[in-house]
Amino acid sequence: MRIGGSAILALAFGDREIICCQTDGKGSARVVKKIARFDAAGPLLERPEMTGQALAQFLEQHHIKAGRAVVGVPARWVIAQEKEIPPTDASAATAILRLQAERMAMGGDAGGLIVDSAGDVVAGNTRVLLVGMLKAQIDKVRKLTDAAGLHLVAVCPTTLATSALIESDHAMLSLASTGAEFVQWQGGAARTLRPLASADPQQVNLELKRILALGGASGQLRVCDASGGAGLAGLDAKAVSAAELNARIDPAAMNGSAATLKSAGHLPAVALSLVGLDEARLPVNFIDSRLAPEKTSRFGRPAYLAMAAGVAIIVGIISLVMTVHSREAEQAMLAEQLKKLEPDVKAAQARVDRFKFGRTFFENRGGNLDCVRQLSLAFNYDEPIWTTGITLRDNGEGTLQGKSTDQRLILALRDRLMNDKYFARVQLLDLREAGGRGGEITYSISFVYGQSEVRQ
Repeated sequence: MRIGGSAILALAFGDREIICCQTDGKGSARVVKKIARFDAAGPLLERPEMTGQALAQFLEQHHIKAGRAVVGVPARWVIAQEKEIPPTDASAATAILRLQAERMAMGGDAGGLIVDSAGDVVAGNTRVLLVGMLKAQIDKVRKLTDAAGLHLVAVCPTTLATSALIESDHAMLSLASTGAEFVQWQGGAARTLRPLASADPQQVNLELKRILALGGASGQLRVCDASGGAGLAGLDAKAVSAAELNARIDPAAMNGSAATLKSAGHLPAVALSLVGLDEARLPVNFIDSRLAPEKTSRFGRPAYLAMAAGVAIIVGIISLVMTVHSREAEQAMLAEQLKKLEPDVKAAQARVDRFKFGRTFFENRGGNLDCVRQLSLAFNYDEPIWTTGITLRDNGEGTLQGKSTDQRLILALRDRLMNDKYFARVQLLDLREAGGRGGEITYSISFVYGQSEVRQ
């Protein structure tokens, strides 16, 4: 296992890929030396040992030699809850948050959660974001990095790490091919972390507007677009750049399939590596949680819990009246905002319903309708030629029957079908006079319809 050195390797996890970023140096001398994209054969944590071995070969192939690793995970892998605590000193606040973290952990599956607070607990701060991740998943991450020969120093949500490098309070939207994530900073600390329900830009736009309206977010919205999409219309947003993250990227840093990354696809990994070099700036670290139980206690665990509970009760009684008034004002404000949003919500739902209804026609229709349309495009509407019947089989073979007063028009129709890329093996099967006074000529043309058909 490679340990030590002034370099850090950031691994920004996706569902089936890892964006790798090696950054060297300290302070203002930090330089991004390597950026590479590793594509796994399956879900990353399904077989962590095998994925880690493949990652080790990939890192060696692209000369990435950093021994320490900080892992960034998607927001949908974690649970984030904002907790309200009474105004008190940092020590008592930490004790109260440990109780809250234990309650979150007892509600988790597969051995509970590892819970950390987003940022250091500050005296007098009454709102703190707690972030938890399944211990079983963290163990799989550790198995993966161990198999890759890396020393795991931190595990943190990637979006939180990226937003931690932006100065001042802000709201940030992170866009990736797998979905969108939202984070809100207030008072120098993260307050909200949530994955958005949809990756569709229109749905993200609507959901984000609701979040900003209900949450009272302040500051300009920042967007870290790693998806290569068209962005979000109608929002006052500013893109996150490498210069804003104070990242110096070596021109020869792109390795592996990193050149295929869309837009700012490498920026989350770059930000993760920068905060990894300065672990004090990590908003969350599940490997070294601020809320981890103290290893030694003079009074023992029961006495410690009793003291923390006593402090919480005393301070809670003092702040009860203030909390009630604050909640009532907040409730009135939210009720008013919800009432104002009702027309927009109803209009949006009506548009979604119309879209879903119309989409079923395109999803469920067969190829016969497309074939008939393509045949109709081969006819000139000002010529005396028409069709009397169409036969179309499931394998694309078909026959067109019709009449005309001029044999040349029939031959021209055949030629147009032969030159149409959607038809193959076009043949004139029958051409004869229909009898009667009109001098009509009947015809029959066979064909094979289908875009993938190779014309013989």
